[in-house]
Amino acid sequence: MGRSGIHANRNFLLLWSGNATSLVGFHGVRIAYPMLVLAVTGSPAAAGWVGFALNLPSLIFQIPAGIVADYSNRIRTLVICQITGLIAACLAAGAVAAELSSLALIVGVTAFIEGSVYVFVGLSELGAIRDVVSHAQRPAAFSFLEAEQPIAILVGRAAGAAVYGVARWLPFIADAVSYLYCLVALLLIRPDSTAPQKAAEPDRHSVRRTIADGFRVVWTEPFLRTSTAMIGLSNIVIQLVLLLILVELKNGGGPAWTVGVVLGAAGVGGVLGAAAAARLTTRFPPRNVYRGALWAWTALLVPMALSADPFVLAACWCGIGGVGVVSNVALTISRLDVIPEQTLGRAVATMALFCDGAVALGALGAGYLLSTVGAVATRWLALTAMFTLAAYASTRTTRSRDLPLALTSPDS
Repeated sequence: MGRSGIHANRNFLLLWSGNATSLVGFHGVRIAYPMLVLAVTGSPAAAGWVGFALNLPSLIFQIPAGIVADYSNRIRTLVICQITGLIAACLAAGAVAAELSSLALIVGVTAFIEGSVYVFVGLSELGAIRDVVSHAQRPAAFSFLEAEQPIAILVGRAAGAAVYGVARWLPFIADAVSYLYCLVALLLIRPDSTAPQKAAEPDRHSVRRTIADGFRVVWTEPFLRTSTAMIGLSNIVIQLVLLLILVELKNGGGPAWTVGVVLGAAGVGGVLGAAAAARLTTRFPPRNVYRGALWAWTALLVPMALSADPFVLAACWCGIGGVGVVSNVALTISRLDVIPEQTLGRAVATMALFCDGAVALGALGAGYLLSTVGAVATRWLALTAMFTLAAYASTRTTRSRDLPLALTSPDS
């Protein structure tokens, strides 16, 4: 496989196409879950709870998933994840179609299961790609991987909201089909191409030391410590804006597909941002890219604070998605400069634990905030919070090297 291009690598194409398809299905139901609960209960707080259930696994399973990815057969892990996700999607589809009285509770459970699958797949896929491609093919392979999220956000959100408008159970059937396709693709991968199969399993003491080393690196390095806190706060703001868009579009009385188009605009921005990221991070220092990103996000929240028009929301959300991808690239570059190679994976897992965990807490808090103060006040609170973060980051940049570096793209 080392002598030919990435397009001739059958195992990689099976792995990537399967996971990309599964990711499209997941992002479709990631919109359908809160839309469904909002329609059934009429409560933004309840919608926040199902968003919390989707993102809670990022708070619980990041480090365990990283250990599984390091010490288990990654292809086998991905297969187990697809089977698990398939079962959860079928359960959700059945519960929605039957209109069960305990529907909100059931979809909360299946949302948690699917969120768990997402965490384990994300960490295992990275290593699995490395296993099935040659060293020369890695740049092309990881470029494909980088494109997965914005494409899945664009297609999944638009399609998920559109088919939800046809039948509430349909996004979950589409999700199940995507899991099934990925499962078949994974099973077609030749086992002898996935070496190295497994590292030596650590004993209990080694696992504790592995986890502690990741926390220690992040805590003792000022840049990592500060940036992790800032990213977590930023993610809370993004979750607030995401639920705000859902509520305002629902209250606007437009068709269900409008939600998918507006939120899918982040995928368009993400694709454009990925195309521009290499040039921007080459021409400008990553920390300057970050500072510009924060102010760009603040500027994009201004029209969203003034208008609930779907066209305005879509344009701004597109820009937020593009800026998020660019700042993520800058974050990766600076992390590689700061984190010692031997602790890179554990440190990144630790930061993901806090940053993605903030997504779960943000989804939960956003629902209660909207229920308490209403949409108009929430718009201005989100703008004020982002402006505060941008101002702090700019001040911090001029005074210290421990700059909080970047935000995550709005893929949650």
